[in-house]
Amino acid sequence: MRPIVSSIFAGVLFASLSSQVLAQDAIEPSPDKPDKSDNPEHAEEPPRDSFTGDPFGDDVARAQGANAGVLSLRVLLQARYRQTFAKPSQNSRPGYALREDVLVRDGDGFDLQRLFLRLGAEPLPELSFKAILDFAKLRNPENVLKQAYATVRAVPKRVEVAIGILKLPFSTMELDPIARYELSELGATDDLLKSLGFAGRDVGAELMVAPFAKPKLLRISLGAFGGHAKDEHASPLGAVGARLESKPVKGLRLGVDAVGMPSSQDYKRPFDTSGKDVLPNPPDPLYPREQRWAAGKAYSADVSFERRHLTLRAEGVLGDRVDVAERYGARSFWAAWALAAYDVHVGWLRFTPVVRAEWLDSDREHDVGQRRELSGGVSVPYEKKVRFLFDVRRTSIQKGTPVLDSPEPLPAVPYFDRSRTRLTAQFQLEL
Repeated sequence: MRPIVSSIFAGVLFASLSSQVLAQDAIEPSPDKPDKSDNPEHAEEPPRDSFTGDPFGDDVARAQGANAGVLSLRVLLQARYRQTFAKPSQNSRPGYALREDVLVRDGDGFDLQRLFLRLGAEPLPELSFKAILDFAKLRNPENVLKQAYATVRAVPKRVEVAIGILKLPFSTMELDPIARYELSELGATDDLLKSLGFAGRDVGAELMVAPFAKPKLLRISLGAFGGHAKDEHASPLGAVGARLESKPVKGLRLGVDAVGMPSSQDYKRPFDTSGKDVLPNPPDPLYPREQRWAAGKAYSADVSFERRHLTLRAEGVLGDRVDVAERYGARSFWAAWALAAYDVHVGWLRFTPVVRAEWLDSDREHDVGQRRELSGGVSVPYEKKVRFLFDVRRTSIQKGTPVLDSPEPLPAVPYFDRSRTRLTAQFQLEL
């Protein structure tokens, strides 16, 4: 698998670079045009794709300045070192203390967090294509392809349709560009939303409509996705999502969204023989690897404000726990987070301090499941393409709270999550 993927990557890289060189030769330079990018008062907002979720946050072809039909290429690399500090587990169950000590430090050390390659083409103003691959996930081939979809613009910026693998229209943690995110991790709420299937990528189709003269005043996104409905339970409405977004004044963005999974699914999986998929107490002993998903829904509302050097963002989320086997009695969850950042310019020196707070209750019905996270960090850019990031995150866990991503096979009694402090240093290169 790796040699094949590496060969494809090298071939695409060569073809794309060659195409961009030809495109740059065809564009006449404009030496007399002043560069306003260094002046925040005059800097223009970069072109945006109508379907959010791009890791760079720009429009594929037009932001590149490429000729129509030319293949464009962008690369994002994030490498980091992470260290976690936590007290030893006091769980008295045999083998649990050791396992919980391992889980709380999972992912520590050096790690290539992301290596995104984005390919894009816009042969016509009414048609474009985008694909995003993550070569940092080669050990898990299913996670290499992040997005791949075509966009048909019936009325550009007003009525557009996207079909393929794209982001569900839910939660700014997944829809905002990760290359611009001020910290190294999105938090426990984002992990929970993706594991439940309410956020992140999925296969489906999405319609964007902007009904007003100024499209930014209101953008309505409606999508139908596969969700957990596949194979014998396939449905064109496995998951249905909608988002309303408005930018009424400069720098202010308001959004509300929802995702629903209309029906439950029960997969007996009679041909599965993996020992890791065996349930501790299967409903039907004849099918111990049964996989069940409940019907459910999730809602969120968000607000963002960016002006001059100040950035403020906040979001609230409410939803159902549809992961029947892993929820350990939980039925619903709620979460809220807020972030504040400020760009500091002192002569040649530039840096961005940031603070973020998050509250998550993964089990609203019981007196367990509460998590509180407080993060602080600072990022230092270099030559507009490189960014050094240092942050610290303190996570306080309510006693008896199960881990969100339990290793398989699932235990009958869950492993408990632990309070911890995590330090991270990250290097980012964006081309």
